[in-house]
Amino acid sequence: MAEENLRELDMRVYQYIKLNDFETNKWSTSEAAKSLGVDESEIYESLANLSKHMKDKVWIYYKDGGLRIAAE
Repeated sequence: MAEENLRELDMRVYQYIKLNDFETNKWSTSEAAKSLGVDESEIYESLANLSKHMKDKVWIYYKDGGLRIAAE
C-alpha cells in the first residue's frame, strides 16, 4: 500500500468512502465536497490519487446510472 504518497485530503476522502455505503447509494462528488469542506475538483484529484496508490483497497465503477465506490 502506498499511503505515504497520499495527501491529508486523500485520507479524509478514503475515510469518507469507508464510512458511507456508496455501493448501494450513488456517489455524489458535490455532496462529498460539501461534507469535507473542499471544492469538487479537489475531490476528483483525491479519487484519482486513491485509485492510483490504493488500487487494492478502493474500487470505482459504474452501475445503474451512477458511480459506485467501495473502500476496504
